[in-house]
Amino acid sequence: MGPARGRRVTANGLQHHLTEWDGGGDLTVLLLHGFLDLGPSWTFVVEALPADLDWHVVALDFRGHGQSDRVGPGGYYHFPDYVRDVAAIARQIRRSRLVVVGHSMGAQVASLWLGARPGDAQGLLLLEALGPPPLAPADYPDRFARWLDETVPFEPARFERPMRDQAHAADRLRRMHRGLDEADALRLAGWAAAPGDDGAWRWRYDPLHRTRSPLPLLPEAGQAFWARLDLPVWWIGGADSPWVGPALHARLAHIPNLVRQTLPNTGHMLHTEAPRAVADLCVQFVEAL
Repeated sequence: MGPARGRRVTANGLQHHLTEWDGGGDLTVLLLHGFLDLGPSWTFVVEALPADLDWHVVALDFRGHGQSDRVGPGGYYHFPDYVRDVAAIARQIRRSRLVVVGHSMGAQVASLWLGARPGDAQGLLLLEALGPPPLAPADYPDRFARWLDETVPFEPARFERPMRDQAHAADRLRRMHRGLDEADALRLAGWAAAPGDDGAWRWRYDPLHRTRSPLPLLPEAGQAFWARLDLPVWWIGGADSPWVGPALHARLAHIPNLVRQTLPNTGHMLHTEAPRAVADLCVQFVEAL
């Protein structure tokens, strides 16, 4: 594949940043990152792929993440907006075949999109897909009240933890991403954070994301979307992930013909903890289509 390059596309009135590796082939692999992450964190997986692949690989920065536009004053990050963005961007960047790989939040976005429109892609690889939080309807008023407390008024400084420099950001990343060595943590920090006018480093996501979403999807609704995933789907989990257990596997049973894999000695951040294993599974998945 070719070297990484950045470009921007417009979707739903916002400029979205893409990191692209183009091998010239007819297969586009769209990589969707997790909550508070960004597209370039997939670099470790892409670099572990065979060099002679002709795939067209595209890693998106979701709205308000990385170098994509933020919603601006008066806006908020509601989950259907991510889904609409991805559906619009996929139409612009895809080749004749499309495979979607999503991690955590990105996996949930992909599940909603392709649960509604399973014909939009030829395959779906879910990394640590968890589904909606296990809330009951009676929990919603308190959750809504918390959202109002956090956003009326919204004070960004409440949710920011400035860092001294890139090395400080890298140190925080190594606590979140098991197995990252110092050099890779510094690389990731250079993508994920940047210095401000005051000299302090901050993460490249809108601090509005740190507030609690008021109306998450009901678990039963999420399961209905999973049941509509009428395309090849693999789910990959980390054996040491705190989110994986019997309750999640019971929910995953709603996905028809699902193939499940578990990576040993790996937590939630599969794409940085075990990039070669994830790359190998991506190749196996595409070859099985």
